[in-house]
Amino acid sequence: MSVESLLAGLRSYRQAVAVKEIPAREPAYARPDPPLPPPLEGYLERRNIRLYSHQVEVVRALREGRDVVLTTPTASGKTLAFNLPVFEHFYHHKVATALYLYPMKALAYDQLAALRELSEETGIRTEAAVYDGDTPREERPRIRRRSRLVLTNPYALHRYLQWHRLWARFFANLAFVVLDEAHWYRGVFGSHVACVLRRLLRVLDHYRARPRFVVSSATMADPTEHARRLTGRNFTPVDADGSARGRRFFLFWNTALYPEISPHRQAAELLAFFVRAGLQTLCFAPSRRTAEFYARWAAAAAGGVEVAAYRAGYLPEDRRSIERRLKDGELRGVAATNALELGVDIGGLDAVIIAGYPGTVASFRQQAGRAGRAGQDALVAFVALDDPLNQYFARHPDRLLGRVTEQAVVNLENDYVLRQHTLCAAAELPLTEGDVAWFGPRLLETA
Repeated sequence: MSVESLLAGLRSYRQAVAVKEIPAREPAYARPDPPLPPPLEGYLERRNIRLYSHQVEVVRALREGRDVVLTTPTASGKTLAFNLPVFEHFYHHKVATALYLYPMKALAYDQLAALRELSEETGIRTEAAVYDGDTPREERPRIRRRSRLVLTNPYALHRYLQWHRLWARFFANLAFVVLDEAHWYRGVFGSHVACVLRRLLRVLDHYRARPRFVVSSATMADPTEHARRLTGRNFTPVDADGSARGRRFFLFWNTALYPEISPHRQAAELLAFFVRAGLQTLCFAPSRRTAEFYARWAAAAAGGVEVAAYRAGYLPEDRRSIERRLKDGELRGVAATNALELGVDIGGLDAVIIAGYPGTVASFRQQAGRAGRAGQDALVAFVALDDPLNQYFARHPDRLLGRVTEQAVVNLENDYVLRQHTLCAAAELPLTEGDVAWFGPRLLETA
C-alpha cells in the first residue's frame, strides 16, 4: 500500500488531527575540480554515484586546508562527503592518518564496514579499525602500529590520551579529525568532550600535527559556533543541501481524543497497522520498557508479521542482527528507544512513528529523518501522548514542524569539569602557563 492510500484510510480516525506534506526536492549535482584520484572516480562510476553540490563543497574546503562544519539533513550523504577527501589525502600521502569520533559504539562499528569496503574497492590502504573497550587486547598493538584510520568515541579517547606515546606514529601523521553526530555533544557531556578535544589538540601540538577538522550533524542551531566551542577553532559552514528528497508526510495523532484505549496501545496499534499495510516501520518508544511492550503488542496484532524490539542493553550481536535484517528488508517492524536515532545504517524505511515528543526538536528531526532515506515517499506519525507538551504540539503542529532547532550548549568555564581535565592533561604532558591557549584563563585558577 502506498503512503497516500494509507493516509486516506487514516484520515477517518478522530485521533488523526492533521496531515502536513513536505514536497519532494530535485537534486543539485556538481563535480570536483580538479577531479578526484582515479580509484575514487572509478568507485563512484561503478556505484553510479553522482556527487551533490554540498559534497563537492566539503571536498573543496578541505583541499584548501579549512575546517568544515557540515549540517545538511539526514540521508544527504554527509559520510561520503568527508570520506572522499580523507581517502584522497590518503592516496597522495601514504603515511597520513585520520581519527573518526562517534558518540556511540554502534555507530563506529556500523561505519567501519563501509570504510573497509571503500578501502577494498579503491585499493587505498587504510587498515581501518575500531579502537575502544571492546577491542581485543591482542589486536591493539597492531592497530596502533599499522592503522591509518581509527574509529572510536570520546569516552575511549579520554582514557587513551595518557598513553599517547604508544600512538606517536598515528598522532604525528594525523591529517583529519572527524566528529560525527556532533549535536549529541551538548550540556555537561558536551563540556567534557570539549575538554577532551583540547587535550587531544595539546597532544597533537606536541607531535607537531595540524589536522583538519570535520564536524557533522543533521540538526544543530548555530553549528559554526557550536563547532568552535567544541574545538576552539574556526569553521567554514556547509549547509546548502543539494540532495534529492521524496515527499514526506507528517501525521499528527492525538491519543487523548480516544481515551478508551491507552496512548501506548494506540502507538503499538499504529505500528501494527503500518506493518500490515506493507510499510517497513520504525517506532520510537519513550523508554526501554515501552519499546518491549510496543513490539509485543504490535506483533500480536500484525497478522504474523514479525515485529522486534531494539534498545540498549541487548548483546552487540543481537543489535547488529536487527540492524542487518532491517537494512535487508527482512524485518518489517521495530519498536526502539532513541538508540536507533543516530545514523546507524538501517536502510530506507517507509515510515517512522514517534511516540511522544522526544524532548528536543533536534531529536524529533533525527527520528523523523530515519524514514525515506532511499528517496521514496515517507510517512512520519507523531503520536501525541496525554501530557501538556504533547497535547500542545498536537493542537499546533506547525509550531513543531517550524520550530528552530535548539542551541547545543557547551560550558567551558565549569570549574568541576575543567579541574578534572586539568589533572588528566597534567598526566599526559607537564602543564605550563602556555596551556592557557588550550583551556582558557581559568586554567591558572584550577591547576
